[in-house]
Amino acid sequence: MSCSSAFSIIFSVTFVVFLFGGLCKANSVVQVDIINDIGSNIQLGLHCKSKNKDLGSQSLAQHEHWGFRENINFWDTTLFFCHFVWENQSKWFDILVAKDRDICEHQPCVWSIRPSGPCRLTGKEKCFPWN
Repeated sequence: MSCSSAFSIIFSVTFVVFLFGGLCKANSVVQVDIINDIGSNIQLGLHCKSKNKDLGSQSLAQHEHWGFRENINFWDTTLFFCHFVWENQSKWFDILVAKDRDICEHQPCVWSIRPSGPCRLTGKEKCFPWN
């Protein structure tokens, strides 16, 4: 076997591995669930969107939840952010980023929205500051 034939075979196998590995990765779907834990009888308004997709405005009563499902794109650039409003507060947070796939691919990514910031309840609970 010549060097160029061996190179062609190695290159082809490598290409196929990257292609199918990328396609499997591109089919990752993440479910996001947002819960209003702002406080007693406080209505939470939210509006979530990405660069290309607007999910519309929602209004949640105390402990009510709303969610969406989204594919993580091949390039791992998927980003959905939400604007939250309640009483005299207005806050932003990146509710779905591509790296969430690691935690939320096989179970919903559940977010508790609190005055101090959103807390991801999936896996080990972790709270984040507002953007």
